[in-house]
Amino acid sequence: MLSLSFHHPLDGYYQGTRFDRGGIVSSLRFNGQELCAEWFEQYNPCMHDAVCGPAEDFSPLFPASGHILKIGVGLLQDSDTPYDRFRLYPVLDSGTWEMKPLAAGAVFTHTLNGFYQYRKTVQVTGENTLEISHFLDAERPLEGEVYNHNFFTMGKLAVGPSRQVDFPFAPAGTWRSVYDSVRFAENGVRFSRSLAKGETVFSGDVHEAGKEGMPYDLSLREGPLSIHIQGDVPVTHAVLWANHRIACLEPYNVFSAMPGKPFSWTLRYTFTNSA
Repeated sequence: MLSLSFHHPLDGYYQGTRFDRGGIVSSLRFNGQELCAEWFEQYNPCMHDAVCGPAEDFSPLFPASGHILKIGVGLLQDSDTPYDRFRLYPVLDSGTWEMKPLAAGAVFTHTLNGFYQYRKTVQVTGENTLEISHFLDAERPLEGEVYNHNFFTMGKLAVGPSRQVDFPFAPAGTWRSVYDSVRFAENGVRFSRSLAKGETVFSGDVHEAGKEGMPYDLSLREGPLSIHIQGDVPVTHAVLWANHRIACLEPYNVFSAMPGKPFSWTLRYTFTNSA
């Protein structure tokens, strides 16, 4: 069985300006095993990535001089330096949030007057399935990219050879450094040893070999436990980032909402444990 609980967008747990504040998971348990525990060593609500579970980050938009628009966060104060997702920005207008509980999930609605109404529904849809659906209704043209960071701890196990990322195709990409711990395999990513505390690996352009982009279709595995993730939108590319606690594949997809033409997309997660 799958069970799910959330932090409220305004409860103060996450006060960063990077990730969408709607639908931040406080617990996701499958057959009694916690899959979305805190993966960071120290917690700070203003830390840019103090989030758990499937967390989403929208590309910044610049509606006017001195302003940054981050969907799911609000209108931020820009600076004289290029946008940095790891930085904490002053919030000029956080909009209004509504969280409506469902029987097995919740609907999060963020309204930023003059810009958009964004609705995100996160819901358990079966004994082993989870669905995240998005609806962006824009008052002015809004176009960019959004990705899901997939912060799954897979039962608090360390990242090593038993942690696998699988695709229904051969992946390609460029590693940031020469690593002795990770490689692209015929149908995924494989770790040859456990990552040490403080160690990270990164590839910023994962895609299907010989093609541009990739299908929104991947699986995370830890022994008999697997999480299959599918989306109904094309993926431009993906990022792979891992430390000793989590191995995150981050698929990027385009969003485009125009006045009178809302944009919607859905992600589906299926959890299995063959043990």
